[in-house]
Amino acid sequence: CATDLLECARASSIADLVPDEATEATGEPIVLGMINQENTPLGSYPELSSAAKAGAELVNTYFGGVDGRPIEIEVCNTEFSPEGSTACAQGFVEDGVPAVLGGIDVFGNGIATLADNGIPYVGGIPVSASSVATDTSFQFSGGIWGATIAFAQHAADELGAERVAIAHPEFDPITDAAQRGQRVLEEAGVTDVQLIPYPITATDLTSPLQAAAAADPDALIMLAADTGCEGTFAGVDQVGLDAQLYLVGACATPAIIEAAGPEATEGTIFNVEGEVDTAGAADPDTALYVAAADELGDGFDPIGAGTVTFRSFMNLWSVLVGLDEVTPEAIVEAFRAKVDAPSFMGHPYTCDGEQLDGLPAICSPQQVLVRMTGGALEQIGGWVDVGSIPGA
Repeated sequence: CATDLLECARASSIADLVPDEATEATGEPIVLGMINQENTPLGSYPELSSAAKAGAELVNTYFGGVDGRPIEIEVCNTEFSPEGSTACAQGFVEDGVPAVLGGIDVFGNGIATLADNGIPYVGGIPVSASSVATDTSFQFSGGIWGATIAFAQHAADELGAERVAIAHPEFDPITDAAQRGQRVLEEAGVTDVQLIPYPITATDLTSPLQAAAAADPDALIMLAADTGCEGTFAGVDQVGLDAQLYLVGACATPAIIEAAGPEATEGTIFNVEGEVDTAGAADPDTALYVAAADELGDGFDPIGAGTVTFRSFMNLWSVLVGLDEVTPEAIVEAFRAKVDAPSFMGHPYTCDGEQLDGLPAICSPQQVLVRMTGGALEQIGGWVDVGSIPGA
């Protein structure tokens, strides 16, 4: 794929939108906003904006942008602040952008501001209540909800767990996800389920891990990310916890896995939102993404959360090229009409508001589970349709 991005794109899910020859966009730019959290000690995700920008470079350099107009992405950093989130959204409203891409915005205050002005919020990693409940938000990830539900079903049905601990930061959306996981487990007949909350700002996870160990669980679902990943791997060994460990896919990035070491990570089950070929061959979408990241990216590691924002951008671009006029209203209408639409590097999406109960903005909550085996991620089972699981 690295030798011919255009040819690779013709084998991917966007094949119908690929021109016969490489076409560079040179017209008046279409400026999109993007809200992300970067450069803070409580979580920094620059790879999310880097991946989206690589997607823009791909369509601008090879696919002619949108009717010859290049796409520019203006990133606003919330700096882990509700006020920062609102300020980002207000700035994009003043700029008159037709849509705002999501990265990670823990508080999500700005999404309401965008909705009040009819501006769609598209993709990213949904972590706030606003991101999954606002009718002008369109998400192609199950977020923490999809991961937790898939973990719970696997622990009950495949592992046969009798005792399960779910450790989670004290933050309303994550607490809601943990409670959904508890319901799934109890619906499946697991009656001994311990919810273990801990402060969202905690960096030392020894205390919640000790509480989990005291429950002697068969499985531990640990809803930690970023700096909490390494703390979990180290802490599990330190407290002598002998249970099947489930961690979100953001903890499976090469840098985190290498830092934790093979002994600590072996056997861990993660969620991802694209199928993994155990033979080692990437699917056409993933091959295109990795090659585009290498050629057009700024050095971010493609194996990680950047897959979500690259997917979001490509799905948005696929909508933009089909519009007569790029306006917020047209974008919202187009997404709401999507049923089983191809999603780049993901499960087909439907934005009817009914894919996951109570979370209408999630258009494709489906998950894939993988296990770390011999230093590589091995897929276990097919797509998990979390929206159809009892208790979800």
